[in-house]
Amino acid sequence: MDSTNHEPVLLQESVELLVAAQPHGGATYVDATFGDGGHAHVILDRVRACRLVALDRDPQAVARASALSKEYAGRLVAIHANFADLATVLDGLGIELVAGVIFDLGLSSRQLSAWGRGFSFAVDQPLDMRFDPTRGPSAAELLATSSEEQIAAIIDRYGDERFARRIARRIVDRRRLAPLRSTADLVAAIRGAVVMPPHRRGRIHFATRTFMALRMAVNDEERSLELGLDAACRRTRPGGRVAAISFHSGEDRIVKREFRNWERDGRAAVLTKKAIQPSRGEVAANPRSRSGRLRAVTIKEG
Repeated sequence: MDSTNHEPVLLQESVELLVAAQPHGGATYVDATFGDGGHAHVILDRVRACRLVALDRDPQAVARASALSKEYAGRLVAIHANFADLATVLDGLGIELVAGVIFDLGLSSRQLSAWGRGFSFAVDQPLDMRFDPTRGPSAAELLATSSEEQIAAIIDRYGDERFARRIARRIVDRRRLAPLRSTADLVAAIRGAVVMPPHRRGRIHFATRTFMALRMAVNDEERSLELGLDAACRRTRPGGRVAAISFHSGEDRIVKREFRNWERDGRAAVLTKKAIQPSRGEVAANPRSRSGRLRAVTIKEG
């Protein structure tokens, strides 16, 4: 796998949880975040008679899914859509219920390394950050139109950044001189506002939390997750499964809360009382996997 490909975290564990209820085919599954197709490959190979509906907001990922469908004789259907619209997608395909849905949240290595997307601070590029470049305001537009208080709230809520107010103030000060149009402009605004304690130096870049927060806000990721999970619960058949891999504490809280609510309401049974984390071996091979958390439920009758 080359450096631009995304290496799925907890791949085997998540697929095993997803397909265990119906491992011998005849089922339809949903990969809500196709990405580079890591989960799709394993699901289609593991359950040889199944059908897979692959969603992604990123047009480039959908193109990869369409190309992959040729290898699987029509068993893979690629759809350009936000998983928040899962119910609408299934309605359009004439599918009432599926055997399982998997969500692999966050950002792929390919998206981080792709020039022009603006997800990474490592290379100067346009400050976009949209998963789907055809929809919604970019990060540059968000920063140009939001108040200092709104910017601080975004960075605090989604980035858990203790210096959110200082960063927001510097962003507003800099935009008075010139609009922030590139990732380098944003890094320059953040620089000096963040005081890195000794235990964080060398472990995390001073711009990491702000970039993550803006990306989550630009793509409305938390609301999309809530809507996507709700649709998955309603459109997964009894005995089927919903699994989610998260990489951000806020996302994991949403997944944990929703799964517990479903269990309390009698709609599901939680399969992972504690989130499954990557093994030491996986973290050693792929350090980015260290924050991964896998949770899963099985859907109940009624």
